[in-house]
Amino acid sequence: MKTVLSPNRYEGRVVPIRLIVIHTMETGESPNVAENVANYFARRSTKASAHLCVDNDSAVRTVPDSDTAWAAPGANSDGLQMELAGRAGQGAAGWRDAYSKALLRNAARHAAVWCKKYGIPAKKLSRAELRAGRKGFIGHVDASAVYKRSDHSDPGSAFPWDEFLALVRAELDGGEPDTDDTKVFPKPPTAPRWPGRMLHYDPRRPLMTGHDVEQWQARLEALRYTITVDGTFGPMTSAATKVLQRDRHVADDGVVGPKTWAAAW
Repeated sequence: MKTVLSPNRYEGRVVPIRLIVIHTMETGESPNVAENVANYFARRSTKASAHLCVDNDSAVRTVPDSDTAWAAPGANSDGLQMELAGRAGQGAAGWRDAYSKALLRNAARHAAVWCKKYGIPAKKLSRAELRAGRKGFIGHVDASAVYKRSDHSDPGSAFPWDEFLALVRAELDGGEPDTDDTKVFPKPPTAPRWPGRMLHYDPRRPLMTGHDVEQWQARLEALRYTITVDGTFGPMTSAATKVLQRDRHVADDGVVGPKTWAAAW
């Protein structure tokens, strides 16, 4: 597998992986689509990424599984993001052509590796199951509908979920992973190191920005506090921080110091 790493990602994970999120690249069909989109994600100005870009004959790694891609807000912190060569509006016939059949077989091979590694069943989640924290596959459209932080509709209403997941199950050689997703997800083994500066909101001063702010916001998002991950510590982030502090029995001053940071993991 080729690798073209994107700078558009958060280092590490704030919660365990439970989702495989399917996207379409919204491009034409050619043997070089995965490489082209990976190079697009490699631009810092793109502000988007995925873990894998897949076309009919290749796959390109752009974000390590252990890092968080910028792809489907609401389903980034616990999702693995896979971009497929194709369009959301291409219709059922478009998904049955020779190129798309090869694409789906290729994507299924890589998805099965994730299923085995992370205990994800080859199952399409309903939106109620997604909201409830189940493990499985979704489309970007499902994340948009449940979390309401994006408006994407890919991979489209005609995407052949039954055929694709049958290919994934075939790759699993009849050995489905543990599907008991009612178990409590384990905490990450260790919390990321506190960044060393007190994060807070002061209306009299310029807003604090930076990777440490993004990392804190991503953790709040992962814990289902209403938050926008934009790297700016404003009043919304301050309010969400105070709610977390009350929930975790830390002084609710809205300041992210070492105690609050540790309490969030």
